[in-house]
Amino acid sequence: MPSREQSVFGAGESAHSVLIVGEFLRIRETIEAIRRCGAIPHRVEDLAALFKWTASARCSVALVSLGKSASPNAALLKSIRQLCQRGFTVLTCGNCVGQWPVGYKVLPFMSGAADLLDMAAGDLFPRLQHLLKQTLQAVTIARVEKLKLCEIMIGLGIVGESPAMLSVFRTVVRISRLSDVPVLLTGETGTGKELLARAIHALDLKRRAGPFLAINCGAVSAGLAESELFGHRRGAFTGANRDRKGFFRAANGGVLFLDEIGDMEHALQVKLLRVLEENRVLGVGDDVETPVDVRVVAATNRDLAEIVAAKVLRSDLFHRLNVLRIEMPPLRERPADLCPLIFHFLEKHRLLGTGEKMTVEPDFADALRKIALPGNVRQLEHIVCQALADKSGGGALAIRDLPPEVWRQLARETQDVGDTESTARKVDVAVRPLFDPDDWQLSHFLASCEKILVKRALQKTCGNQSKAASLLGITPRSVYNKLRKHHLRLKAVQSI
Repeated sequence: MPSREQSVFGAGESAHSVLIVGEFLRIRETIEAIRRCGAIPHRVEDLAALFKWTASARCSVALVSLGKSASPNAALLKSIRQLCQRGFTVLTCGNCVGQWPVGYKVLPFMSGAADLLDMAAGDLFPRLQHLLKQTLQAVTIARVEKLKLCEIMIGLGIVGESPAMLSVFRTVVRISRLSDVPVLLTGETGTGKELLARAIHALDLKRRAGPFLAINCGAVSAGLAESELFGHRRGAFTGANRDRKGFFRAANGGVLFLDEIGDMEHALQVKLLRVLEENRVLGVGDDVETPVDVRVVAATNRDLAEIVAAKVLRSDLFHRLNVLRIEMPPLRERPADLCPLIFHFLEKHRLLGTGEKMTVEPDFADALRKIALPGNVRQLEHIVCQALADKSGGGALAIRDLPPEVWRQLARETQDVGDTESTARKVDVAVRPLFDPDDWQLSHFLASCEKILVKRALQKTCGNQSKAASLLGITPRSVYNKLRKHHLRLKAVQSI
């Protein structure tokens, strides 16, 4: 934090800073309450400057005033969300909170605030001081816990420091101890589900000495899938020249990772369900079942509700696997992990370049933040590898070293933003006359918008109600009803 505050408030190097956001009725007393907790007050008067702040070891608490009015300020509620997304613990103060309707009181909590104080209360500052002390202590404990957690993650090859990733790994640590319970991992492709499965195995005290085997259910031949999973006896079918254990028996005492479980054929799903329930397998050609002690970790990148509803995945198998579930967040929801991942891949693949420690220019990381990465971490790794392999000469990786397809996407993104802003301005001009400053009824405004939209759809389709219904995503009968509702005549609409 700036030295100016340290000289003004007399705090030491190790003091924690607290952001003060918004207008406070009694700012001096507020600052004094923060000082009494041994923290450094830091005022942020310009809300637009909040995007520059990211929680750190010495600054991760914010005190936000919701304004002097008798209701939460929308801009400040947005600021609370931004601060929470950037890792801050947010405490809020409102004017005459005791008189607010319940619906107003919950808004700060819905935005992510940890608590709400009443600035009109007589005991505000003792309560604020007590709450700040508790929060700062909790932050200190959480920081120590985070450091330990990150140390374990690094040891297991998991890279991430975002709140979302830390939350996922806390769950991994907790459920790894439940050695006999199946786990279901969900998330988009390339998010690192197999890495989580390996972490569960490594942290499972009962099973970590046992094997870890991974099988992609979509890559196994349908005809050989049963043999692959449960094994077979020699001579059980043509080509069975020797006995085979199968994955379940080979993973005995350890963990079996079934990736893309939704791609497993139905007949095999029934047999898998029996193995999970009975802990016994029957190999192809065997007469007697063999007991097994295996923990199953299954994964899918598909929408679970959708594949169960479509009967792609049996509902009974889904419920048997869904005892412990972890959802791996996509990379776009954990932007704080982007730079650590880039540096991890630079180190991992340094031999693709000069073999020396490599750094990156700011524009390299900024470019990767702006593009879509549907392949998530796996796609990011491939881009870094390609940049390293194609780089000529020394120096840090820069935007010039990115693959051409990334340049093209960045150019398209810039064009799309311009087009979107232009369209938004046109829509705003079209809708603005509908707004009556004396009539704030949402239903009236939406009815006016609906009338314009129906009219435009009919104009575009030359009065064809079926085509207009398809454009609007409603039935032709609904279009007819809306024509009557808004007193629109079809011929008049067509002639406009």
